[in-house]
Amino acid sequence: MPPALQDAMSRQAQAEREKLARVLLGQAEQEIAQKFVEAADLYARSPAALQLRAMNIIYETTKERGATILIPTSMVDSMNPAGALGLVAAAGVLPKGA
Repeated sequence: MPPALQDAMSRQAQAEREKLARVLLGQAEQEIAQKFVEAADLYARSPAALQLRAMNIIYETTKERGATILIPTSMVDSMNPAGALGLVAAAGVLPKGA
């Protein structure tokens, strides 16, 4: 097989792989966007769920990085941690030792 033909075939195969990768990435982004829409709908219907999610994000951030986060008191007040913990306790999912 002539080298020029091999090169052309190789470039065509690479282009097909790149095309497939872009199509798969686009499909994944659509699925992720749909999940975000579903989550936003759920949070809109349940402010308590949104508060719990915000608290979980803060917890996960400090747990993974071992960092300290300073939160303005107005933000803490808006999250209503006492109410959120009450919801968690009522649901029976409070971690042991908490």
